[in-house]
Amino acid sequence: MQDDQERRRNWRANWLSSIQEFADDETQRRSWLDHKNTNLHFSFVEYFSCYFDDLGLSDGDYDWALNRGMVSADEVEAVAAFHQAADTYDSPSDEYNHKAILADPKWAEVVAAAKRAQSALSRLIDDPKERCLLLGP
Repeated sequence: MQDDQERRRNWRANWLSSIQEFADDETQRRSWLDHKNTNLHFSFVEYFSCYFDDLGLSDGDYDWALNRGMVSADEVEAVAAFHQAADTYDSPSDEYNHKAILADPKWAEVVAAAKRAQSALSRLIDDPKERCLLLGP
């Protein structure tokens, strides 16, 4: 039982942090365009990997997470438009051309959807630690 609670807590921390990163266009611009940045986490490719692969969302939905109690139905609904926008996004050139991605209006739509998901989730989540992960840089 303790392991399940810890697994859920860790998964949610990564999930909320990932949504925050998608919504934080200021950090994207600052870190993605910084040629001195050597932290691979701050890249378009890694954002997608963290959200879809690391969270087990590569198959396109939240069914397994909902069934295991990682998220509520309301939380799934709150992120549905963002999830769809990110899942269907294709970069305008290669995935390492951050300048082109940041200039892409379709990427701006993904960021806007992430911000709406962030706002909707903030109304559903009471836990101060989770709120900090969702809303903080």
